[in-house]
Amino acid sequence: MTFPTRWGPLRHTNFRWFFFGETINTAGSSMSGLALAFAVLHIDNSPTALGVVVAAWTVPMVGFMLIGGALADRLPRALVLRGCNLIEGVTQLISAALILTGTAQIWHLVVLQFIGGTAVAVNYPAFHGMVPILLPEADRKAAYLMLGQAQSALRVLGPTVAGIIVAVSSPGWALLVDAATFFVAAIFLTLLRLPDNARPDAGESVLADFRAGWSFARSLGWVLPVASLSLVFNAVHSGAITVLGPVIAKATVGAEGWGLAQSAEALGLFAFAFVLSRVTIRRPLLACQYGFLASAAPMLALAFAAKVLPLSVAFLVSGCGFCLINLAWNLTVQEKVPEAMLSRIMAIDGFFSFVAMPIGQLAAGPASSWVGPQDVQIGAMVIVVVTFLIGATRPAIRGLALNGPARDA
Repeated sequence: MTFPTRWGPLRHTNFRWFFFGETINTAGSSMSGLALAFAVLHIDNSPTALGVVVAAWTVPMVGFMLIGGALADRLPRALVLRGCNLIEGVTQLISAALILTGTAQIWHLVVLQFIGGTAVAVNYPAFHGMVPILLPEADRKAAYLMLGQAQSALRVLGPTVAGIIVAVSSPGWALLVDAATFFVAAIFLTLLRLPDNARPDAGESVLADFRAGWSFARSLGWVLPVASLSLVFNAVHSGAITVLGPVIAKATVGAEGWGLAQSAEALGLFAFAFVLSRVTIRRPLLACQYGFLASAAPMLALAFAAKVLPLSVAFLVSGCGFCLINLAWNLTVQEKVPEAMLSRIMAIDGFFSFVAMPIGQLAAGPASSWVGPQDVQIGAMVIVVVTFLIGATRPAIRGLALNGPARDA
């Protein structure tokens, strides 16, 4: 079977199964965030309650991320991904059943989100360590773009479909679809045929592996600065967009309008990948900072123009930024980090990137009650701009360059 250069990674059987599984998984996950948010607001119409439920997923995801990275580097990553998909599928299935039967309470969703977040703590670093073991280096840029485009294409439709489901029926049906896709993804992952997971450099324990990964991350000199900046960006984004976004939307554009606007973000991710496939990214970490700056666009719209069209344009810009971040960071890590350390480095980055998200999520509700949701958006936007200016002037970020074949379009 032959494929055009852009689709070349699909000629590798293992990558095909991985690609199909992750794409199907995304089809469900693209609906779950909106569905869960409006399910919570139906039970308790409070941004604080929504912040607690969202934080219940984020806290274990962050808290167990470092150990999750060590596990993913120590065990077969495909096996780890299968197990995590099954756990997440079960939690979403129970959530859907509770919501559809009208018996869901906030504490139910908190517990289930905690379990799901724990699974993601291991799933996240395992997923980001898969492409380098599935493909030769020459195919990896195309693979990252393919994964991003396929996932973002589904996210164009996912929030819109979820918004319609919420408007005409129950968010539980969207969560039920998400549960099913986790199980299907696990089936695809069973079809991978990979060599034994020999780790001659593995330590005596998971903790020893973690310590080795931490020492390597510090020696690189750029992992912790980038992750620290991501910490601020993600904390602000999670509070302003994930928590307060649906609250403002409920009073303005409704679930359907919010879903349509979020679909525009996925459209930006999808469309901008075509541009990046023809561009050489020479300073990837600096590119990441510009990508994060673009994430402030929805905050601007929510503060001053909470209507469908301005929100959609703002999310489109944000999607272009996230596309740039994803590609630039993945190319950096796959070129500068050996395969045996990949999951640990991704886990360390993930830990610092996400550790302050619960603070943003929990603070958004009280801050909104104090100064109003629009003023919180303005403050969040200012923080993003200041953080960008700090990051763009750091030598460790400005100075790192890509020099391998992976940077070529």
